Amino acid sequence: MKLRSLKDQDHGVVGIVVAFLITGLIVIVISIVQTVYVPKWMEQTEADHMEIVADQFSQLKFAIDTQSAIQKPDTPISTSITLGNKEIPFLMSSRSYGSLEILSDECTVTITNATDVFTYPLGIIRYSSVNSYYLNQDYVYEAGAIIISQSEGDIMSIKPAFSTVKEEDVDISFTIVNISTIGDKRTINGYGTYPIQTEYPNSDPSDPVKMVNVNNLTIRTNHKNAWSKFINKTLINAGLEYSKNFSIDLSDKGVSVFFLEPTDITLDVLKINAQIAPGWIENVKGNY
Repeated sequence: MKLRSLKDQDHGVVGIVVAFLITGLIVIVISIVQTVYVPKWMEQTEADHMEIVADQFSQLKFAIDTQSAIQKPDTPISTSITLGNKEIPFLMSSRSYGSLEILSDECTVTITNATDVFTYPLGIIRYSSVNSYYLNQDYVYEAGAIIISQSEGDIMSIKPAFSTVKEEDVDISFTIVNISTIGDKRTINGYGTYPIQTEYPNSDPSDPVKMVNVNNLTIRTNHKNAWSKFINKTLINAGLEYSKNFSIDLSDKGVSVFFLEPTDITLDVLKINAQIAPGWIENVKGNY
């Protein structure tokens, strides 16, 4: 009887040890997955989300460009923007968030010659990510361009309507878009997908302004590197030479282009009304 009792106790101890080892193995596997693989999965998920936002802002620019070209009032177009993504189920992870906002007077375009100065304040559309694993980025629709901004700098992913022709004089054509809001739907935060509606206003369009012998074009912006690289490349591709035909100066307020030979600029300012989230407030003529 004593021998049998000892064997039963041995089997019981072995069962406890096996259960303990299996539990420890499960904990180790979960810990490895949690500390090694989950951050990688979430980083890739957030990177994929940034690609989605980039594509959505491309669609937003296409909608605005279409409305600017057609100039047909009372025809709103809705473009969806995904603010963030959910966490991984059953594992410890953080969901990403984002904010979408329409900001007034965030950018200013100024052209100057010997006698006149024209200044145009512009509104922008900006998405800002709040990622937990991937590098945070801003996607900005500004003056007709799409700019990607992050802590390491900014680039212009889609250029505005800016063209240069060099013959006897230099002729520049620049179309800028002013984003305005109607009502209070100017910002939203979260992780879902929300529409942003844009519409060409029910108002008389302004005629393009042509200035001759322009000596300075200044863009007050928070994304001066993106604008300076774009303008520099555009002018050089048109046959202008840096330091001979033009120069570019960067300051805390933005980028200034100085023209060193006769330059004419035709500036066309278009207005687009925008509103975030469902619903639409009727446009009132002259209120934009």
